[in-house]
Amino acid sequence: MTKYAIGLGSNVGDRWKHLVDAHRDLGVQFDVVAVSPLYETEPVGGPDQDPFLNAVVIVETDHGAHEVLGICHEIEQRHGRERKVEWGPRTLDLDVISTDGPAVSTERLTVPHPRAADREFVLRPLATVWPDAPVADGLTARAALASVDGQEVDQLERDWVPPVSRLLGSVLVAAQFALLVVVALAFAYDGSLPEGRVTFLRVIGATVGFFGLIFAFIASRRLGGAMTPSPHPLPDADLVISGPYRFVRHPIYGGLTMFMLGTALFLGSAVGFFTAMLLFPFFLLKAGIEERWLRMHHAGYRAYMAVVTRRLIPFVV
Repeated sequence: MTKYAIGLGSNVGDRWKHLVDAHRDLGVQFDVVAVSPLYETEPVGGPDQDPFLNAVVIVETDHGAHEVLGICHEIEQRHGRERKVEWGPRTLDLDVISTDGPAVSTERLTVPHPRAADREFVLRPLATVWPDAPVADGLTARAALASVDGQEVDQLERDWVPPVSRLLGSVLVAAQFALLVVVALAFAYDGSLPEGRVTFLRVIGATVGFFGLIFAFIASRRLGGAMTPSPHPLPDADLVISGPYRFVRHPIYGGLTMFMLGTALFLGSAVGFFTAMLLFPFFLLKAGIEERWLRMHHAGYRAYMAVVTRRLIPFVV
């Protein structure tokens, strides 16, 4: 059996699904022995285009290198791969990167891949699953990776091939509910409705709380059927970047936080206020995990993040 490293890439359509389907198709033809984490990368060369999702799959087979390449091309064609523009956008790109068999150098194929040693989007996933893979004469993936940098390669997920565990998402949803209950109990512990003259602090609290509630409500209406408490986006949900999403990337989280903080001020609850402050780090953590999945499902999310830099509250955080 000969080992081959096959690089997977996609930047057209549902990129994640293209790679998931490619992994499945490779498993039909070969023995898949390792799968790298999933990365999002900026295009190298070619025309302006969306970022790629990239991964590396290690397979073992009795097929020769040219037969492996032919099978990869068949899988590409089933996914609508067109070769009209050199280094142009691709629904699916499968490259034979490396092998533990003899090196190949023909007009049709060169293994190791002639540009593998210079490309971080190849080396980083390859080094995680086969660090000693040859990528040039006397050079391994691990050694080559140490000499490349600054090519905008971001790891998104290690566990990206279905069935994907939803345990972390369920834990975060349960923790969110529990934290909101704790904040409400803190209000009951030392908060009270105003009696007589309303103070300036209570007016500020009512204003902040009301604005946060409206902000979260409008944001939830914008999401419509795409709304879910889980950090995993719903299948086939469109990316929403209008309304409150023009100002922050997670307005529901920000609105809930503002509502809780405003309510604490209105009720004069010091314990409630400091407990509600815990929502900031929690929602920032949950938003970071959610954004990795949003980037997997929406090629435009990376550009959206560059334009809308605040996560929770406009002009603040």
